[in-house]
Amino acid sequence: MKTIPIIGNDSSFLYRFLVSPRLRLARHATLIVALLVIASNLVLFTLRDATGALGNRIYLLIFNLFVLYGSLFYFNLLYLTPRYLLKQKYLTYILYLSGGLIVVFALQATQEYIVSSVLHIPNIFTGYPKVALVMDYLSSFPLTLLSIIGGSMTVLLRLWILENQRVMQLEKIRLQSEIEHLKEQISPSMLFRVLHYSGEQALVNPGKASKMLMKLSQILRYQLYDCNREKVLLNTEIKFLTNYLELEQLVSGKFDFRINASGETGRTFIFPLLFIPFIQYAVKQTEAQKVQPCSIEISLEVESDTVLFNCQVKRRGQGDEGTRGQGSLQHTADIAQPFISSSTNTLVNYQELNKIRQRLNLQYGEQYQLELTDQSIRLELKGGGK
Repeated sequence: MKTIPIIGNDSSFLYRFLVSPRLRLARHATLIVALLVIASNLVLFTLRDATGALGNRIYLLIFNLFVLYGSLFYFNLLYLTPRYLLKQKYLTYILYLSGGLIVVFALQATQEYIVSSVLHIPNIFTGYPKVALVMDYLSSFPLTLLSIIGGSMTVLLRLWILENQRVMQLEKIRLQSEIEHLKEQISPSMLFRVLHYSGEQALVNPGKASKMLMKLSQILRYQLYDCNREKVLLNTEIKFLTNYLELEQLVSGKFDFRINASGETGRTFIFPLLFIPFIQYAVKQTEAQKVQPCSIEISLEVESDTVLFNCQVKRRGQGDEGTRGQGSLQHTADIAQPFISSSTNTLVNYQELNKIRQRLNLQYGEQYQLELTDQSIRLELKGGGK
């Protein structure tokens, strides 16, 4: 299985800013700048009429508030959030954070008291009754609390992005595993029959046995190596189908086949081993015919970004006689119209065709149309799939 890259919108600045380890310093620098702006605003607003009297001591006041609010913010970010909020202990989290904020407000009020009472530098609350000062702090409490909790939301958003990324990664791996499993459509019973029959032919007809083993090696090489790619060229898939049908023909000898291909098959990519379940079903249909040998007619048309696959089983003598006795691969724009059985019972009980429906749903979504009857299969693929 191929390595699947980490999923995420790497082009989004918010995604990279919140998730990328290389931007960790930038995140902390942004937080520090925001805290400095808040501390400066609080000091300058409170002492706006006496900033000149403080001189350079105003920077000490700003630094004190920066340390107070920065300590509370990082206490919340590094301790309270992972220990309580992420563990859904919401009441404990709110109580601890509220207690920390009360301590910060008390120290801030102490600093303002020292400036106004000890240094005799008035602030905007000078002359106000103590009740007004208390009401100001009480009104600021919920807003400040919500602001600090909002800082925790950035952590939650980052964790949500990472968790969503992990879930998408696991889903991608699961879908890839399902697709890899559904791609393994070569029947083990068919391999056993080929090896057993080639062993018998090695004594009486070595040339035929050698040809069978060569075809088998080409089939397995394609399945083991070419199918490791996400997509393959349509003409290589057609070559694989031809080898498979020629091998089945050598073993059973009960059918002829013809593959007609038109359009740019050498430039069109499809998912590998997409058509082989239909071919295997057609071969089973020929084996079920007791009276008369059959012929398998396959056509593949490429028009723009659409691939049209048709597979019909007909009784020999009801169509083109030119393919009798051997398979043929023709690239032509004039597609023959084989005989279609009058039976229109939908193939709902054939397990392999139900598997291919699953695979088509995974890889093409709603960009395909599949019509199944007893002796006719029509598949239309639009676009390149997911």
